[in-house]
Amino acid sequence: YAKLVEGKVERLSVTEELDRAISQVFPAVAPYEIEIRREYAPALPFLMMQRSHLNEVFVNLLQNAREAMNGKGHLTVSAAFGENYSVLVTISDSGPGIPAGQLDKIFEPYYTTKEKGTGLGLAIVRHNTEIYGGAVRVESELGKGTRFVLHLPARTAMKLIK
Repeated sequence: YAKLVEGKVERLSVTEELDRAISQVFPAVAPYEIEIRREYAPALPFLMMQRSHLNEVFVNLLQNAREAMNGKGHLTVSAAFGENYSVLVTISDSGPGIPAGQLDKIFEPYYTTKEKGTGLGLAIVRHNTEIYGGAVRVESELGKGTRFVLHLPARTAMKLIK
């Protein structure tokens, strides 16, 4: 969590980075029974970000989805055009959902409901998104899964961290 400001900003293809993260979290040889559906709009603008920051965002969200579904279910990953020259990335799972009372806490550092979780995954997702002027929100209903929506500006200046 402390090393988030290291690295260089690059011009990144959001769909290539999503595919890379999906391959990391769902390797072809792994025994997961998760149907992954990709819905990518063509010719999305490039993002100016550190590759490691974007990768951590996608990997954390995908790992959480995999764990929530216990290795079985449906996952939809989409990338589309957003307002004001931005990209919207949505990751939706068919897991059990998040109780309403926990939704306002899940992005707080060290908050976890997992036995072995550190509580840093979603805090990193929020931090890595916000330092580029982006935003993340969650929608969830018990028994109907969870959906994370990332709004990532394609033109951005990294905010200075104090």
